[in-house]
Amino acid sequence: MIKAEYSTHKSVMFAIREAMTLYLFDKNREKDIPKIAEMFLLMDSYDGDRVPISAVMKEMDALCNTLQDNYLGLNLNFLVNIESLPSYKSISECIRPFANVNNELPFLLVSRLICCSFPMIARSVDLKLSAEKGMLRFDFISNAPDVMNKHQLDSVMVLVYRIVEAFYPGMLKKLYVAQRHTAYELEYYQSVFGAPAESANKTSLVYALKCKDHYKNAASLLIKAEEELGRKFYINPLFNMLFTQFSEISYKQRCEIIIDTMMGVSSPTRIQVADSMNISVSTLRRRLHDEGATFQEILEETRKRLAKLYLTERKISTTDVAYLLGYKSHSQFFKVFKTWFGITPKTYQSNQLSHIEDNI
Repeated sequence: MIKAEYSTHKSVMFAIREAMTLYLFDKNREKDIPKIAEMFLLMDSYDGDRVPISAVMKEMDALCNTLQDNYLGLNLNFLVNIESLPSYKSISECIRPFANVNNELPFLLVSRLICCSFPMIARSVDLKLSAEKGMLRFDFISNAPDVMNKHQLDSVMVLVYRIVEAFYPGMLKKLYVAQRHTAYELEYYQSVFGAPAESANKTSLVYALKCKDHYKNAASLLIKAEEELGRKFYINPLFNMLFTQFSEISYKQRCEIIIDTMMGVSSPTRIQVADSMNISVSTLRRRLHDEGATFQEILEETRKRLAKLYLTERKISTTDVAYLLGYKSHSQFFKVFKTWFGITPKTYQSNQLSHIEDNI
């Protein structure tokens, strides 16, 4: 996790203010524009590109009290011009080389890019991407529940939904809502998102993968696309922007973020990871050495961590796990896994699931 004061990027604030004007015109309240403008924070009062969440929520509370809209966070962010957001721009730059390739860029990869870019939108909420049987789920977890309200969670949920829609329209299958509970509210969510909405203890957007063998197909599609393009897949625009915004992230953490994003859809080699940071392999090796780490250790620990997660919590098949972890075959994953844990992936999964059932 990226640690720092919880904040929102100024570009998001400006985009929401632009959307506020559209909102007031839509509600035939354009005469209120001067009054609403007086409630806006003075952005120049804050150094850098970010605004503390406490100040953001103060502005949002004032707007909610004045406009008396129970769904203000939802309604405003459906009007936001997402193409103006740095996170959207960086993802677009990452996938632009594939625009003329006759293969569809894997949804798994685009979802990871969205998850990775999310801190550029807000740091008051963590966005977690979970791969499960035949679906992907975005979980929204508040880092500052004492100062955040339902409008803030609504806002970030809508922005993620709209960014996904821009690249993969119509794939949302269900949403879980923690900040709303009444039947009327859930019906409203279903009407604006176009998918069933249920009350839950965690806010989530759930997407279906397009085919049963998606993980395997994702890897083969990207490899073929790279061959057609005659170049490797680069995610430099996203990580350059992310690491500029959050310079305090260690090089070990940077490697973990990049490996998590690339795993299963492109080879997370030293060269690929160093290229993503715009540094040489020797510089990456030196920076990691200064932090007491090596690239191979980070890669192996990441794979071990994800293997345990996928096999137990996500209950994904061992074949799909092999491709999610970037192995070219199930047998290769089988051999490596036995060296880690002394048993096969299937046996490990069965033992862990049996242990969970015994404790229920």
